[in-house]
Amino acid sequence: AIRMLDHKLVMRGTVIFAWDNETDKVASLQFKTDMMTPLIELLGNLSSVSCAFEKACVTPDCNFVLH
Repeated sequence: AIRMLDHKLVMRGTVIFAWDNETDKVASLQFKTDMMTPLIELLGNLSSVSCAFEKACVTPDCNFVLH
């Protein structure tokens, strides 16, 4: 974790907005991002990335986990 302090992760991804025509508002939002590539570049190997996610509140595919 110390190797991740004060570093920025630049992640590529997509965002999809679903529009509700009845309310003229965004009804839902879906996003996908690649978090693994920048983490492997930062930490150097898959084993270190795996350790970083052991008790994390976010998964490698960028979903949030409630503990």
